[in-house]
Amino acid sequence: MTNQNTKFLTKDSNEETAKLISSKELVGKLGYVNILHEGEVYRLRVTKFRKLILTK
Repeated sequence: MTNQNTKFLTKDSNEETAKLISSKELVGKLGYVNILHEGEVYRLRVTKFRKLILTK
């Protein structure tokens, strides 16, 4: 499922295409990934109940 595209609507355009990335590929063996967004670092992690949590 990694390289499939999913489409969504935005207010700026009629149609955009977004990548579909497996959470396992994204967080890797560590179970989390740090994301830099507008100068702030966020952590996306998988919980013991296999849910995704994004924290600042």
